[in-house]
Amino acid sequence: MEYSFFDRDLSWLLFNERILMEAESEELPVMERVNFLAIFSSNLDEFYRVRMPVVMALHKLNLLNKVDESEDVLYKAQQLVEAQQNRFGKVFTGRLIPLLKENNVNLLFNEPIPASIADRVSDYFYSQVLAFLQPIDLVGGKKQFFPENNRLYFLVNLGLDKKKERSVILNIPSNQLPRFFSVNEGGKQYIIFLDDIVRYNLDKIFKTEEIKGCYSFKITRDAELELKDDYDGDVQEQIEKQLLKRDLGLATRFCTSQGFRCAYCIWLKINWVYWDQVLLKAAFTITLKI
Repeated sequence: MEYSFFDRDLSWLLFNERILMEAESEELPVMERVNFLAIFSSNLDEFYRVRMPVVMALHKLNLLNKVDESEDVLYKAQQLVEAQQNRFGKVFTGRLIPLLKENNVNLLFNEPIPASIADRVSDYFYSQVLAFLQPIDLVGGKKQFFPENNRLYFLVNLGLDKKKERSVILNIPSNQLPRFFSVNEGGKQYIIFLDDIVRYNLDKIFKTEEIKGCYSFKITRDAELELKDDYDGDVQEQIEKQLLKRDLGLATRFCTSQGFRCAYCIWLKINWVYWDQVLLKAAFTITLKI
């Protein structure tokens, strides 16, 4: 008898693809399509947090049992996610950003901040953003760095001269401030990513050093709840303890902008990750086990 059930995890991804299809629909209003992209991204984050640890465990069993790669759920999931991220990038950069501009809404994406609003962006940086930034020196730094779940960071390469270079981790305070900054000018609305505001003002943070590179990265962590069936104590207490551990799990995904050097993955001491070069602003995905 032919197997008649769909895999649970692939079904999750296929359902999320259905949401992506709504974002691709030309029949819907542009803001509805933007909302569907946001839902798609949120669902994918949750998949990596909750289901990817299980998929990885099954993958290890398949390796032991020498199961063909084409039958491995991990392999199929990687292919699905890569294709979906390609479609995400195309609809976001190719359709929605131009449609927003037609309606006088300029979502600045991979483009410089216009001179007409530069002063207001700088004022916002000094008055709201700067106080939340916490640079951590990777070489000789005394601070311990633990990348939090789904928090955005910069890796900034600095140099005093050709021989002396250093790298700094810089947090993007999206948990303290809105993800976007909006300003109106000349009958148009400009929306700027918080990380672009920080990037635009890096020379104000590192005044005496040359900015040689700036790369975004984000880590998604294992958030699966491990509840014991034969637990004799208070179940509510058990759940509360497990919830406290959700943001401390092993990394299940490592998202970076292009150019992020693999050597820094080793420095971060991540046990196993998936390197997806998709972070928020890339139109394609490369998945690599490190």
